[in-house]
Amino acid sequence: MKTKWKRWLAGSTLAVAVAASATAWSMGHGGGMDHDPARMIAHMTDRLDLSTEQQASVEALLTSAQQANAADRERLKVLRGEMMGLRTDFDSGKAQQMSDEIGQITARMVFEASKTWSGIYQTLNAEQQAELDELMKKREAHRGKRRKDGGPAPQ
Repeated sequence: MKTKWKRWLAGSTLAVAVAASATAWSMGHGGGMDHDPARMIAHMTDRLDLSTEQQASVEALLTSAQQANAADRERLKVLRGEMMGLRTDFDSGKAQQMSDEIGQITARMVFEASKTWSGIYQTLNAEQQAELDELMKKREAHRGKRRKDGGPAPQ
């Protein structure tokens, strides 16, 4: 009986931690799609020498993604507050329902980000795509240095 209780408690703790992490990630940590499109375009223009037409296309893609995710970001804020409220009076049914909704919202947001970045990549010419690929490799290497063991990102 004690083993069953320990497993349930460990599983519940893990579920809440994963939900909280997914929520925090989806709400726009440093690499999300929630940044100011103008700032991102300026950075991309500087690094990839975007043409005026490319800048307009990228701006449209980023603005569209930001607008598409606006309601989901707001809902995640509400859910995060409700999850925090469960600390004192835990209701597993309610927590499971909120976790499931967070998962659905996160999936939509990840899909939207993937669709947006694919559109941006397709806007670039072959030389710019190669430069972007190189920049992303450098970014991953830099991220690895910040990891505790200094190793590469998990696959």
